[in-house]
Parts: sequence; structure tokens; C-alpha cells
Amino acid sequence: MSTNNIRTTASVGYLEPEVEGESFKYTLLDTLQISEELTRLASPLSYGSTDAITFQPCSKPEEVSQDRFQAIFDGHAGHETVDYALEALPAVIKYALSKLLANGSQAEPVAISQMLIDAVRSFDESIAQALYDLFPDVDTLLKLSDDDVQSIINDSDRGGNVSAVVLRCMRGTTALISLFDAASNNLWVASLGDCQAVIGTKDANRWKTTLLSSNHNGADHAEAERVQQEHPEETEAILNDRVLGAIAVTRALGDHEFKMHKVYTDRVFLNSVPGFRTHTTVQDFIKRNYTPPYVSNVADVHHLVLEVSQEHYLIMCSDGLTDLCRTSHDGQLDVLALANMWFGLLDTVPVGENKALHLLRQALGGDDEDAVSKLLTVEFSSRWMDDTTILVQRLACT
Repeated sequence: MSTNNIRTTASVGYLEPEVEGESFKYTLLDTLQISEELTRLASPLSYGSTDAITFQPCSKPEEVSQDRFQAIFDGHAGHETVDYALEALPAVIKYALSKLLANGSQAEPVAISQMLIDAVRSFDESIAQALYDLFPDVDTLLKLSDDDVQSIINDSDRGGNVSAVVLRCMRGTTALISLFDAASNNLWVASLGDCQAVIGTKDANRWKTTLLSSNHNGADHAEAERVQQEHPEETEAILNDRVLGAIAVTRALGDHEFKMHKVYTDRVFLNSVPGFRTHTTVQDFIKRNYTPPYVSNVADVHHLVLEVSQEHYLIMCSDGLTDLCRTSHDGQLDVLALANMWFGLLDTVPVGENKALHLLRQALGGDDEDAVSKLLTVEFSSRWMDDTTILVQRLACT
């Protein structure tokens, strides 16, 4: 690639110069090179009626995408919880659904909604219970020395089963799960965290969009108020739009340092190897942990009955997409405004091409080759943008 194409920029994605005059190098790509590089980095795939991508342009191994999709699980602080959720939660939901529908019975939609809430909550509680089985009570844990705790939990040389239990508690993931019954045209979407789901219904060549998820983070007024009401005497339950001043999401799987007694963080999690990325931040928010839990594991579930005569598309995405093309009102995320743009774009995608990849390209800058090139090729060792996963599914009603 010609050195004539090397450019510099003062900022891109998360990156801002630490000193005045600092800049970051990137490579200006042409249209064909952008398409090739975007396809390589986003790994687009199609299965059945669904197009999907997951995207993280930073090549550093430890910065690999923590998004997962069979549903969408957007991990944070490490990959252990998101990998476990991807592996185990679908089977938990399938089992709960099969019990509900045993003997050929037809469950009411409200019962399926409650099943999703219960399955997600019980799955998260099982992550915590595995740690409580190791350290059943606070008093016993306080009597153990750091060496005692470390010898129990840091067992990577002995198979790593205990370490896995600890790390699943310490790490976290959001969850966005859809369930579609084509026989009855019922759709359910369960959300925990700040991934987003919108459905577009096309009627007379116009899209009607409906939001099917909630924005579970501290910047959302309703969520911040809910957390504050649950801890009325604690003025720092939400601090700087973050739970205890530390984590953005207000609902998630894992993240049990925000759900357990502070002793478990101080004596177990801070003795874990590997541990938290920054101990300083953890030790800061421990002081605010008085009446856990602060992060909820209760999903919001939206239910719709779809019209047979209309065309329906479901778009599900991690917050990486909304960060790239954020439209806001009074500082609040306006997902429906974004959805109107996304569904309008679907009409322009050639038949047979991956719709999720087209949404990603538009979010990165569309036809602005310079803007897209910056995000694809900036020369920096750590990530400069969030993981981005997009699913676009055509819902075939019968």
C-alpha cells in the first residue's frame, strides 16, 4: 500500500491526544479496499433469514471482540462471563420453554415472558451460587488469610475450575434475546443491559418502527431513578452516570462485585489471578457498596403479535452500533431515530448482500472514505472503538 496514502488525525473513535499536537496515523483506503477490509474484519455471515456481523478493528489479541451472538451477548471487563452465557444460557431457556410447553399445551404469551425473565435471573443466580458454595458466609471468609484464599481460587495449575467460577462472577455481559413463534406470529425480546432491538414493519412502502429493548445504563433517567430509589439513603448509588461511579450498565449477567457483599470483592475477587484490569477503581467503589445488589439481573421483556400481511424485519445490535451513529435528545439515546435510518437503508441493499454489513458500513461513515479509513486502519495498540455486533432478521409470518 502506497505511503502516499498515509494520513494523520487528531482524534478517532475513543482516541483523543494526550498532549497538544499529538496525532494518530491511518491509511486512506479506496472503495474496493474498504469493502475488502470491512469484510475481513466484520466476518459477515448469513444463516436462514438472518444476516450478522461482529466487528472490532483493533488487532491486539487481548482486545478481541467480547460480543457474542446467538441472541447478542456484549461482554465487558473480560470474556469469561460472555463465553459462559453463550455456551449455557440458550440451553437454560430451551429447557424452561420445553417445560412450559410440556404435553403439547399452549402457553399464554405472558407466561412465556415470565419464563424468559425467570430463566435469565436463575442463570445469573447460578453464577453467584457457585461462588457461595466455595465461601458460604462472610464470617468464614474473613477468617481466611489472603494466602488461604489465593490457594483455593487460583487453581489454573490444577484444571482451573475454581478460577473459572470466580472469573464468571467478576466479568459481565449484557444480553439481548429474541424468541419468535412462526406458528402464532408471536415475538418476544428480552433485554438486560444496553443492547438494542427494533422491529420494522413495512406497510404501503413505509416503515413503522417499534422499540423492543430498554437502555439499562446509568445515563438513562428512568434506570438511574430506579437504582436510586432502591438505595434511597445512598447518594452515590449512581455517580457520574455510573453505578457506584464505576460501571455504566445497570442490569447485566455477572458483575457480582456489584451484587454481593463487599467482602467477596475485597477478599476473593481482588485476590484472583487474573484479576481486575485496575485495582484502584475497584477499591474506590467498594467503599460505596453498602446494600447490594446495585446491578440487576431482571430482564425487560417486550411481546408483539405480528400482522401476517406485512413485511417484518428485526434489527438487534450491541451498543457499539448506537455509539457509532448516536442521535440524542437532551443527552438521551434516541434509538427510534436511528431505527428509522437503519430501515430506510435496508431498502437500498441489493438482493443477496449482507444487510448487517451495510448497516455497519453506514455507521462507520458510509461513502466518506476518509472517515471509514480512520476507523479501520488507525495505528494504535489498544481499541479505539467498542465491539459492534448486528443481527438483521426477516421474520416470516404464517
